Amino acid sequence: MERVTVARLILREIQRAKLNTVLCAATVLLAVGVLVAMVSLTRASVDATRVMMKQLGFNVLITPPGVDPGRYQALDFQDADMPEDYVDRLAESTALAQHFVGKYQKTLLIDGCTAVLTGVRPELPKLGTRMAPMPTAYVVPEGRVFLGFAVARALQKGPGDSLAVLGRAFTVDKVLDEAGMIPDDIRIFANLHDVQALVNRPGRINAIDALSCYCPVDVDDIMGALEDSIRRALPDVNVKPYTAILKARNEQRRMMYRLEVAAILIVVVGSATAIWGLTYQNVRNRRREIGVLRALGVADWRIAMLFIGKILAYGIVGAVAGCALGWAAAALLNTTGRPVTPSANMLIGLVLAAPAASILFGLPPVFTGLLQEPTEALRDTAA
Repeated sequence: MERVTVARLILREIQRAKLNTVLCAATVLLAVGVLVAMVSLTRASVDATRVMMKQLGFNVLITPPGVDPGRYQALDFQDADMPEDYVDRLAESTALAQHFVGKYQKTLLIDGCTAVLTGVRPELPKLGTRMAPMPTAYVVPEGRVFLGFAVARALQKGPGDSLAVLGRAFTVDKVLDEAGMIPDDIRIFANLHDVQALVNRPGRINAIDALSCYCPVDVDDIMGALEDSIRRALPDVNVKPYTAILKARNEQRRMMYRLEVAAILIVVVGSATAIWGLTYQNVRNRRREIGVLRALGVADWRIAMLFIGKILAYGIVGAVAGCALGWAAAALLNTTGRPVTPSANMLIGLVLAAPAASILFGLPPVFTGLLQEPTEALRDTAA
């Protein structure tokens, strides 16, 4: 019966202070809604950038030790190579990269046309992950080749044609879209094992392409962290990150993270101040009732429960409504082209945390009201 009596008193308190209750619930609703919308939109933006970066292609090049970077960029891949199983070791490591493709490259002349013969093995994702393959991670069947746009035009070859490479005939499987850059447009992609056999280097590769897109936001030297993580798995290799792309990506993630933290702090401080002030006003307006109850010998904890129960009620209602409002606002304001779906853990956490935080912010004025002597409360209200 006691629990029912307290519940009825809480309902009566809500009915008598409708405006105060609505304002408190609206405060929680807006705070939770802003948090859900802000976090959802920032994460959708980061995810959209991740997809865009993936479409741009690999951003880390790993080469054998001793390779001269200048000669490499001039398409002189030299004779240095490394074991093919380095790709597997990277995929099984804790390197800050995903999507690994091993390849063997060799520059050659075919009918007077300069081309880069590129043997590739199917992409290997990071161990324990399931990711869609990179758009430039080609799977070339044995005995077939994919031609870059420029080399196909120079050789006047198309799908179904035969092409002789180092004395072996291959069938052109497809001609790739124009990339607009060298060496991609002059590449002849073939199966890695076919190229290894042609150059008599079985089980060897001379480059690994990788994609780095999940570097920690709290790392200042992102290039150093990436290189160190790769060298822990392969100590003797050269690591060449595409610095501009990686730095832009990392700065974007850090900016969004700081924006998210700032928004959370502003919302928490603002809502805490509003709830404290509204609860203080509510307690002050109920000084006479508090004084009467205490004079009649009602325990302080039971009086406190009237206010705490009210705070808990509007905290739950405001949190649930705020989650729905924030989700709808995020979907309405989303311009990334990526789906905006707040995580279930975040929504559950907010529904639990918002009422608890409301109680925490409302306790000081409640306890302040209970510390006042009943006679003083009755005297002040009578005056």
